[in-house]
Amino acid sequence: MLRKPYLGLIVLAVSVLLAAGAPAGASSGGTLYVTNGDTGDIALFRVGGAGVPVLEPPLVPTGRQPRGLVLARDGRTAYVVTGLDNSVHQYRVGSDGRLAPLAPPVGTGAFPFGIVVAPSGRTLYVANAADGTVSAFTIGRGGLLRDLGAAVPTGQDSPRGLAMTPDGRFLYVSHGRPAITEEDTEPPGFVVVFSVHSDGTLHRTGEPVPVERGGLGMSVTPDGRFLYVACEVLTSVSERQLFGFAIGRDGGLTPVPGSPYRAPDVPIGTAVTPDGRRLYLTSGGLNVNPDIATKVWGFTIAADGSLRPVPGAPFDAGRGPVGLALTRDGGRLHVSTLRSELVTFAVGVDGGLTPIGAPVSTGGIRPLFQSVTIGPH
Repeated sequence: MLRKPYLGLIVLAVSVLLAAGAPAGASSGGTLYVTNGDTGDIALFRVGGAGVPVLEPPLVPTGRQPRGLVLARDGRTAYVVTGLDNSVHQYRVGSDGRLAPLAPPVGTGAFPFGIVVAPSGRTLYVANAADGTVSAFTIGRGGLLRDLGAAVPTGQDSPRGLAMTPDGRFLYVSHGRPAITEEDTEPPGFVVVFSVHSDGTLHRTGEPVPVERGGLGMSVTPDGRFLYVACEVLTSVSERQLFGFAIGRDGGLTPVPGSPYRAPDVPIGTAVTPDGRRLYLTSGGLNVNPDIATKVWGFTIAADGSLRPVPGAPFDAGRGPVGLALTRDGGRLHVSTLRSELVTFAVGVDGGLTPIGAPVSTGGIRPLFQSVTIGPH
């Protein structure tokens, strides 16, 4: 017969072993939004205790070809960029997470793509792919947007993705047209660096930093030390698909050891965990045939910014995974697909991903870049 102290040690050991192998994603509850590009609407999901998102109708109509939805810092207003309307739509966020129109849309440059709210919560920026500019807006009383002067040229073709340092001092803009067939001969892409003045206006600084064709999703680590850039390029065209950079005091970029990295096939979106230890990347944005690109990659971020795949990577994530968002505690990862599904994963202690439930419909058709956003509630 075991004495109680030994029995306690066994129970403790088993508990530790179970915890080590179990997913860390024990978070539950909350809301999230998914924009549907082809049907021009926004879906609201509530996340139940099991971590499975449940669609809550009705869908909210918005402009044509919505991509990113971002929230104001206080979570009381939401902004949606719509590519075919050249505009940003403004919504009030109710206490239940529902969206209601706040004011008429504000105009952007031609074919707006990426969108970001500054860490201060006072300004919002939009990359305009067709005219090579970035539009800037102040976020005023009640969350209303107002133009912050004329759109600023980036100096390069096809600006698409945006990312900012946590202190709000620098804005990064990815550029380049995608190369998703072997016949694509687009020129290489670039990352352009802007310093951000105290009033939110932008000043281009330094030389453009070359990356591969189709520069798109970007993430800065929470400590502001590293920037990661996904390039929308087919592996058979180039294996230089994911770039990592150390961020200097002046905002300048220096490649991290081992960069660039492979991340087959056709990387789109990126997300860094709140603790800055992992990077996730949707690598399935193959518009010509979403069914053959199905992966989400996970990487561990080393102290020098270099990357190594997490155990089990890449992970199956439906047909054409494109948008992604991590919960605020880093415990769950939500991924949208070009086939109009939302896939949810628990994030393990080693960074591995475990599916939670079956994929669910997004309610509309064809989510696009930046299409998943964690709600404020």
